[in-house]
Amino acid sequence: MTPGDPRQANDGNGAGADAGGVAEGWGVDHVGLVSCLRQSNGEASERRTPMCPAAGRALMGLAVLVMISSGVGQGAAVAGGKMYWTDLRIGKIQRVNLDGTALQDLVTTGLRFPRGIAVDDSGGKMYWTDSGTLKVQRANLDGSQVEDLVTKGLPAPGSITLDVAAGKMYWTDSATDKIQRANLDGSRVEDLVTRGLSHPGEIALDMVRGKMYWTDPDSSKIQRANLDGTGVEDLGIRGLRIPWAIALDVAGGKMYWTDAGSSKIQRANLDGTGVEDLISRSSGGPVKDAGERYGIALTTGQ
Repeated sequence: MTPGDPRQANDGNGAGADAGGVAEGWGVDHVGLVSCLRQSNGEASERRTPMCPAAGRALMGLAVLVMISSGVGQGAAVAGGKMYWTDLRIGKIQRVNLDGTALQDLVTTGLRFPRGIAVDDSGGKMYWTDSGTLKVQRANLDGSQVEDLVTKGLPAPGSITLDVAAGKMYWTDSATDKIQRANLDGSRVEDLVTRGLSHPGEIALDMVRGKMYWTDPDSSKIQRANLDGTGVEDLGIRGLRIPWAIALDVAGGKMYWTDAGSSKIQRANLDGTGVEDLISRSSGGPVKDAGERYGIALTTGQ
């Protein structure tokens, strides 16, 4: 069992990575938390995922740190020489220096199941979703001045990402099966994609081409649409089982993702063509284990 494996129910530790400029993302709990919430709330559909193989483990195994990310990718966040993350088990948002020193508790009250986190370094704000309080919130990077931004219509907000230049934040909700956005102050909430989603997972933005990409672990799809939610496309990638994290190399015209079902790391062109297995159980090279892969990190070397 590898560090960050969601099956590690009792120690609450996990990590992963991603890279860029504005930082955003969500924790390895994402799919399982919603599955477990649906089951514990008595809904008819029982979605079995790696995080929650049965309803009896509803909140066990969700005590994990979010994966670390920065840039136009997903996980937690890196900004100003700091790593930021949410901790489900203890209900905190914390940060450390990039070498792991100087741990700080930033937000320690008012949280229940903090999940996705995104950092606007230039604006001095961090944004997060909470599937326990059913809110999108933000605060200064030191944790002060916590604000409720969106407090209605959020049964299970998950992944969150920012388009700071346009003054927008985007998030997924796996209970309503929607992708939504709002202004950075929480005003003007918009439903962008409300049909054809089974369990929207992680979201990533291509601001250059005006597209958003997301994984849907329950329907085994990767999809995209225009930033206003129009023009939804199923990218038609075959062989997906539980597509999980997604990251974009916009300049290189590639998307990368992990599949928690096949234990693969794959990539394709941004239109879904040219699928390649980069890491798999049978691949050679330095990674030969048959572990479960969740987080993904990109760096362009710039």
